[in-house]
Amino acid sequence: MWGVLLVYALTVATHLGEFWPFSIYPMFSQAGNPWSRSLVREVAPEDSISWDTVSMDALPGQPYGVAEGGVDAIDLANFVSKTQVWDEDRVAALQLMLLADPPRSPLDLLVFRVRARLTDTDSVAILATPYVRVGTGRLPSLADVNPEIRP
Repeated sequence: MWGVLLVYALTVATHLGEFWPFSIYPMFSQAGNPWSRSLVREVAPEDSISWDTVSMDALPGQPYGVAEGGVDAIDLANFVSKTQVWDEDRVAALQLMLLADPPRSPLDLLVFRVRARLTDTDSVAILATPYVRVGTGRLPSLADVNPEIRP
């Protein structure tokens, strides 16, 4: 019995709770907890950006389909949510991820981290925080990063 517990502890503990036989259960046991994802909007190159958190109704620009650009939405969400230090290398990596196959026309993208949570009134509160602006024809710079998350 101790051997089974040891194997369980080692496999689950070393994989942050994600081990195949147990990976579906957190989806149910974590229901109702806050979550976060990434959202990308296309903005005009001449638009100035406000770094304030906004509701979904107040998002600037137009929706940008990351799947059409060859980007996996889960990879993007993990990149944005797990990056702790947004330096120029991380901004360049994000730009490469989103614009690896650049379009023919100039493109400016604003990447948001969207956080949602259940409220006491059984509704969902959703807020979007702009994180990084990337685009074709521009070098990645810390000026394109929300001042709240800059190193």
